[in-house]
Amino acid sequence: MRFIGDYHTHTRYSDGRATVREMVEAGRAMGLEEVAITDHGPRNIGTGVSNARAFLSIKNEADDINNNQEGIKVLVGAEADVTGVNGEIDVPEDIYRQLDMLLVGLHPYVLPETSGFGMILGNPLYKLSGGMRRKVINTNTKALVEVMQRHPVDVITHPGLQMPIDVAEVARACSRTDTAFEVNTGHDYQSPATIQLAAREGVKFIINSDAHYPGTVGHLESGLALLQQAKVPIEQIVNVSH
Repeated sequence: MRFIGDYHTHTRYSDGRATVREMVEAGRAMGLEEVAITDHGPRNIGTGVSNARAFLSIKNEADDINNNQEGIKVLVGAEADVTGVNGEIDVPEDIYRQLDMLLVGLHPYVLPETSGFGMILGNPLYKLSGGMRRKVINTNTKALVEVMQRHPVDVITHPGLQMPIDVAEVARACSRTDTAFEVNTGHDYQSPATIQLAAREGVKFIINSDAHYPGTVGHLESGLALLQQAKVPIEQIVNVSH
């Protein structure tokens, strides 16, 4: 088995440590066929792109590399932030339609829309009581499900990291909308039990590094090991080839 691509990486356009070209060269050194540059949306406080049009600048850089046929295909996407509970994200449609991919994730430190203030403020309190935890999980889950219903999301990033969710319900929504459920090797927080919950809903998995510097691009082996431990069939993993 081999990995086809790494579809979640960051550059200096957001909170990454390297240029687009440096991240791409790292992917090529790892033998990948494809690498996607997916910087954070602009409402990610302190770590997002300066504005949504920055993604078009990244696309121009990627086009230059692709036009030179440098042995690896560069895709450009956005890791958009969920900013409200009704499907709001911080990358507008007129921008993401010009990109190759749309990734969406819950992040605890974003500037929310009006509907998202409760979601953002509630998460730090979710451990205070069982009732609060259930409310936070329900709100986070609703937000992700609404996003997938409203936008053509390719990948839900690091589901459940720092912002707990109902894994089965999110996975069902992924299956309905043909959205990949990410196994994130950069944070390495997921368990076989969580993966099995999602797998039972027929979801497709994608293993990504969430790399913020070249040294971790394409380091996906721990994600494959996790999926194998959870007994997920290879056919359910979108970026692994025999």
